[in-house]
Parts: sequence; structure tokens; C-alpha cells
Amino acid sequence: MRMDAEVTEVVCPPNQAGQSRAISVWVPDTEEHIEFTLRLEDFQKLNLAEGDNITIKIEKKFDVDALARDLLNNT
Repeated sequence: MRMDAEVTEVVCPPNQAGQSRAISVWVPDTEEHIEFTLRLEDFQKLNLAEGDNITIKIEKKFDVDALARDLLNNT
């Protein structure tokens, strides 16, 4: 699944200015804000700023073996 979003806020979490940045993004498809915390190094590489448009990719993965064990244990 892919969702387009806009960065609406970039802040330094309290007591973590040298370690991380928190970003808030608006996702029009869901009409919701999502908040992410990024390591400072990753944030600097991405060079994100308020107003930037981004794409969020969500991959759903599952463990087939665990699913089979759960099904067998419930029978």
C-alpha cells in the first residue's frame, strides 16, 4: 500500500535534540496525522522540511509457519 502525505511539523523531542527528530505528516486519503520519530542521522539524510510531500509505503508481511502453528493449536 502506498499513501501520499505532506510533512506538517518537524520538532525536537524533549531531551533528545542531539539524537532524534519527530515529524508529523498529514495523509489526505485517511484524513489523519501520523507521527514518526527518526534518528537524527536518518532525518538529516532525508533532508525533510515542513511542506514536503512524501510517499509512505506499507508492506504487510506475515509468518506462514506461525499462522499454521496457531491454526493447529486452536483445533
